[in-house]
Amino acid sequence: MDEPRRTQKQIAQQYQGNLAYYRRIHLWRFARILASATAIIGGVVAIFYYQRRGPESFFTAGPISRAHASFGNDCDNCHDARLTAGGPLTPQRFGDVISDRLRHGIPLQSLDAKCETCHAQHTLHQPNVVENRSCSACHQEHKGAASLRTVASLECAACHADAHVMQASAAKGAQLPASAFQIHPVRPMQVAFELSRPSRGFTNSFTSFWSDHPDFQLKREHARDPDVLRFNHQRHFAPDIPLLNGQRLDCISCHKIEEDGLYMKRITFAANCQACHSLQFDPRNPELMLPHGDSDAVRAFLRTLSTQYAELAAKRGLKSNEIQKFVVQELVRLRDAHRSTDDIERDIFFTTNPYKPQQTIPGETRGSFYGCAVCHEVKPTAAGPLVTKPVLFDRWMTHANFNHAKHASVKCDDCHHAIQSRETSDILMPDKASCVRCHSPQGKVVAECMTCHTYHASPQLASNPSQVRPSGFKRMLFETKKATP
Repeated sequence: MDEPRRTQKQIAQQYQGNLAYYRRIHLWRFARILASATAIIGGVVAIFYYQRRGPESFFTAGPISRAHASFGNDCDNCHDARLTAGGPLTPQRFGDVISDRLRHGIPLQSLDAKCETCHAQHTLHQPNVVENRSCSACHQEHKGAASLRTVASLECAACHADAHVMQASAAKGAQLPASAFQIHPVRPMQVAFELSRPSRGFTNSFTSFWSDHPDFQLKREHARDPDVLRFNHQRHFAPDIPLLNGQRLDCISCHKIEEDGLYMKRITFAANCQACHSLQFDPRNPELMLPHGDSDAVRAFLRTLSTQYAELAAKRGLKSNEIQKFVVQELVRLRDAHRSTDDIERDIFFTTNPYKPQQTIPGETRGSFYGCAVCHEVKPTAAGPLVTKPVLFDRWMTHANFNHAKHASVKCDDCHHAIQSRETSDILMPDKASCVRCHSPQGKVVAECMTCHTYHASPQLASNPSQVRPSGFKRMLFETKKATP
C-alpha cells in the first residue's frame, strides 16, 4: 500500500533552521567562485600583456587558409590596428571598443578595405544587388587551410532565397541598361552563344538547386541554334555508317576534351569531318581534292582543271607525252558528263542530295564529295556562288562553370540527348533535370551554388565597366550592324 504523500508544510519543516546555508562559507562553493574570478581577471590581464609583449598569434581564432599562409602571423595585414595604434591600450579605450561592439556588432568595412588592397579586381557582383555583402560574410578566414573560394550555399541563399530581396533586385535592375550587367569571361578566340537578359533579370527566389531552382535559360526559352550548317546527329549513329579506325562512330569520335578538361575542342572540317567526308572531285581520280573553306579557291580549282590533271599525272609518274593524252581524256570525260565548266561548278556548289547513286564507287568507299550544299548554305550571287560560313559556338551556358573531365564516367547522351537529334537548330545542352539526377541529396553529388557559379564579375568589368566589349557572337553581330554607316 502506497504511503500518503507529505504535505508542503511537512516538506518545509525538513529545512527549518537551515536558512543561513548560503551565508556560511562552503569550501567547494568558494573554490568555484575563486576559479571563475581568476579566469576573468586572468583573461583581461593576458589581453593587456599580450597586446604589449606577446605574439599576435595568441589571438588567432583558428588556422589560416593556404592563400594567406605567407602572412598568417601578421594580423595587421587584414585586421584593424586602431586598438594598438596611438599608444598603449588603456582601460578607457578597451571599454569604449567593447561597448561599441556590443551595440553595433563587429565593423567589417575596415576589413573589406584591407581585402581590396590585394583583391582590387574582385569587388563587384551584379549591379542590381540591393546591398553588397561584406567580403568576410562569404569568405570566412580562420577555418583551416581550405580555399576561401569555397562559399557555402547558405550565404547565397541569404539573398536568393528571400523573395523580398529578389523583388527589390528586379526593380533596381529594371532601371539599368543591359550593358551594365556582368559579362562572363570567355576565352580568347572562343565564340559564346548569349541570349538576351530576361526583363526581370535572374531574380527568381529559390532555396536549393534540386528543388525550386529555375530551369536553364536555354531550356526555358526554347532557344535554337542559328547556325545554317546542315548536320544530323541521328544519321551519324546509324548502323550503315562505315567504321572509323575500326570503331563505330560515337560522341567522342568528334568531340574531344581540351587538355585542361574544361571545354571541348573546336570542331573543324580537317580534324573531324574529312576522314569520312573527303573532297574527292573526281571519283575515278580520288587523289584530286577540292579546297575547303573558300569558294573562290574552289572556283579557281575548277578553272584550272587541265593544270590539276597534269600535276596528278606527273605525280603518278606518267611521261610527258602521256600526260597530255591523260589530261585530254579526263577533260573530255568530264565534258560528256557535265556539258561545260559552268555545269561542273553548279553541280559542285548546289547539289543537295548526298545519296545520289555513284555506280563507279565501291560500296566500302567512305563519303565521297557530292556538293557543298549538302552541308552548307550556298547562295548564288553576281560574283559567283557564296558559301555561308558556319558559326560554331564554343560556349553555350556562359553563366555556369563546367568541367567535362569530372564527368568522364557519365555517358554523353545521358545529358545531351544527341542520338535522337536530326536538326542543326537543336541545342543539345542538358536541362536542369539531367543535372539533378546526380547533383542532389538523392544523387549524393555536391550541389553547392559554387559548384557551377561564381559571384564576382570579370576583372575587366571590375576595372572599367564601360570598356568591356560584348563577347557573344550575337552581340558582336549587332554591334557591327550599329557601327555600319
